[in-house]
Formats: sequence, C-alpha cells, structure tokens
Amino acid sequence: MIWGFFALLAGLTYCVQSETNRHFKVDGFELNTFRSLFSVVLLLPLIPLMEWPRIPEYYLVLLLEASISVVCMMAQYNLSAKKNGRIACLHQPIAILLTFMIWFALSPEQRAVFFAHPEKAAYVATGFILFFFGLQTIRKNDAGWSAFLAVMPIAVLYSIMAVVSKIALEQGENMLGISLNFVFLCNILMFLLSAPIYYGMKKASSLPRKTVYKASGYVALAHSLSWFFFCLAVILTPNPAYVGVITGLAPLWFLLYYKIRKIDDDASPFGGLVIGAAAIIILFSSN
Repeated sequence: MIWGFFALLAGLTYCVQSETNRHFKVDGFELNTFRSLFSVVLLLPLIPLMEWPRIPEYYLVLLLEASISVVCMMAQYNLSAKKNGRIACLHQPIAILLTFMIWFALSPEQRAVFFAHPEKAAYVATGFILFFFGLQTIRKNDAGWSAFLAVMPIAVLYSIMAVVSKIALEQGENMLGISLNFVFLCNILMFLLSAPIYYGMKKASSLPRKTVYKASGYVALAHSLSWFFFCLAVILTPNPAYVGVITGLAPLWFLLYYKIRKIDDDASPFGGLVIGAAAIIILFSSN
C-alpha cells in the first residue's frame, strides 16, 4: 500500500499549488508558463539521477502529457484565482471514474482480479459511491451546473493523462529515475508550448513582475513535488484511478485548512468524513 502514501503526498502538495493562486491571483496561462520554467530549473541538479528510456513512444506520450497539462493547469489556476482552490479541484470525481473505466477496459490483469474476487469489486464500488456522495455533500454551493461544465473538459483530459502516464512510466527500469525524468521533460515541453503563445499575446500583467515570479516559484516547488509523488504512486498502483481517490481528498484538506485559518467556507464536515472513509475502503480493497 506504499502507493497510497505517495498518493497522499501528491494530493497534499497539489492542494498547496491550487490554493497558492487564491492568494496571488496571477493569470492562469502566465502562471503556468513561468511555473514550468521554474520547475525545470529546480530539477536541473537531479539530471544525473534520471532514467532516459530508448523507446520513442515514451517521448510522444510526454508531448501529449505536456499539452494536456498546459490546458488543464491554466484552467485550474484561473478557477483558483476567480473562486477558490476547492472549486479548481471539482474535476476529480469525473476524472477518477473515467480513469477507472478506461484502465479496467485496457488491463486484463485488473479484470481478472475482480472476476476472481468479486468481494473486492464490491468494496471498490462501495468506496467510489461513498466518495462521490461525500464530494456532493462537502461541496454544497460549489456543485452547480456552471461549475461542473467548467471542469468537465479538465476531467476528460486528466483521465486520459492518468492512463497514458501509467503506461509510459511502467516502461522505466528505475522508479525514481523514470519519475524524475517524466516530470522534468514534461515541464520543458510545457514551457516550450506555452512561451511562444504567452509572448505572442503581448499582454502585460496587471500584477508586479515580482509577484508573478514569486507565485510561480512557490507553485513550481509544490507542483514538481506533487507530480513526482503522483508518478511514484501511479507506477505502484494496480489502477491509476485509485491514486485519484487519494489525491481526491483535496476537499477534505481544504475544509480543515479553511477551518484552521478561519477562512469563510461552507463545506460540510460530514462530507469530509465520508470521502475520508471512501479513500480508506479503496486503499485496503485495492490490494
């Protein structure tokens, strides 16, 4: 169950980067452009530890990952700036369900386990039901149609990303090396994709450059850690959707954080307990 620990770390650091822009309110595309550059700089000293696969398809997957990330992270950062970090994470239940279905269809091993052990399938189904119910309960006013329509494209793209990530990462011989390389190259490609568009827009930021760079630096650190832990979890998990359930505890962490900081929020503690219980069920039934 070590994958659950890495997924927990990925989820916590993911919350940090989502919530950071609630404070700085930097334009999503601008933030993602500089964040990816700063992430590359942070990872440069770790190049000697990276594994470089000789499979051409691996690098095509990286390009797909980078393209999806550019679109999705830009949308999420903007949602964080306009609303809050929790609303920026509303794509997760849809993405998790889609990821589970896609991987179940692609993985003979996964189907064999469920057919041989129907009780595990029942536990997993129960966990998913509780998880979705808990999210609906905890979100309250966030769960409007406008919010769901805003995050639906993000959910679809992230489900594709989760599946192809697992396929690509499993090609590595060293879990640490392939994960570092995956995050490093994705960030390079994200910057190369974003920078020409950003500078071509010739749109001056209304915020001081120091603020933009500061926000980008903070988010780069949290994002790189989150992505690295996510990669480790995806490699070890039998289904990438399970990782999504653990990282999907984001609303619970936001609930606790907002309560501690006394930030106005209408999230339901009962909903937080339900999604926490769902994550525990998924964690233990996945073995």
